[in-house]
Amino acid sequence: MTTRSRPTTAGPLDGIRVIEWGGGIAAGFCTHLLAGYGADVLQLGGSDLPPDHDQYLSRGKRRVIDGDAVIEELLDQAHVVVDSRSRAGSARIAPSAEQISHDHPGLVVTAITPFGLTGPYANHRATNIVSFAAGGIMALTGERDSPPLQSGGEQAFMLGGLQAFAATSTALFGLRMQGVGDLIDISLQECAASILEAAGPAWEYDGLFFERSGNTPRAEWGMYRASDGWIGVCCLARQLPAFLEMIGVTAEPRFMDTARSDADNHDLRQLIAAYMSERTQQEIVSIGPKFKVPVGAVKSVAAVAEHAPLIDRGFFDDTAYGRLPGRLFPGLPWADLEPPTEVPIDTVLTEWLDKDGRTP
Repeated sequence: MTTRSRPTTAGPLDGIRVIEWGGGIAAGFCTHLLAGYGADVLQLGGSDLPPDHDQYLSRGKRRVIDGDAVIEELLDQAHVVVDSRSRAGSARIAPSAEQISHDHPGLVVTAITPFGLTGPYANHRATNIVSFAAGGIMALTGERDSPPLQSGGEQAFMLGGLQAFAATSTALFGLRMQGVGDLIDISLQECAASILEAAGPAWEYDGLFFERSGNTPRAEWGMYRASDGWIGVCCLARQLPAFLEMIGVTAEPRFMDTARSDADNHDLRQLIAAYMSERTQQEIVSIGPKFKVPVGAVKSVAAVAEHAPLIDRGFFDDTAYGRLPGRLFPGLPWADLEPPTEVPIDTVLTEWLDKDGRTP
């Protein structure tokens, strides 16, 4: 019998049985986090993820190729279904997330779709770039006079998986307290729209249109090249006097207004760029706290993997594939996630048989 690895100390989701149905990055990230915190995750069918995503997101899970044939038996024993099956081309998939929730009220059913379970685009497919654009983020990404851009990575999908994990965990708490499951409708478009920050409310309430402004929307808020890399500055209006003192620039009235003209913004950017270019990342980062100015070094992926504070708090997993991101939150037990294994469906059904009922 093949079993999944467990943390030395029981995780917060230990004993929770999860069915991942439909695959994809968003569902994979959601169930990756569930597995890391102790849940027993079963992937139905083979993985459709690219190899690098599969190595990261499928760790700690088991797979069954023939699970669809006994889906009702699995649903009877599970606590959670993360359903990302495509609804494209048809208003009905059998059984749908809605039907599963109706027929199994003790289940938490988390549906992850591009545009939600209802509405005119409910049956549409979407790639990451479509979700990124439809959520509005692309309108703010890139230079003002250039075409909009997609940020690196699969951010829309990963954000959807993160939101699905948070909502599923909350619904599991409700299941434990009340004995009743829930149907969670995760729209990747809505998840992307949720990180528009001030841009959404500014238009809704004030009619203000935010334009793309590149990596440096204001002189005191953006990216600068240091002598050995890049530095990020995130200075609020109240921190401007201290920031100008830090870089040795006179606090002229034209620099103190965050809505300054393009010409004044250009002049201040030049002064900041000159200061940054003459110093190393470490020099700049070390002086920032003295003036209570938020500055940070932009690190490469390799440098992040060796970042001592992240290592000290147990953020990374050292795996057969190398060092990968692990737990989101320090303090909670996190499983030792091994590569995924394929198991016979009978093995899973035998393990999941629970004569005392499904409530965790």
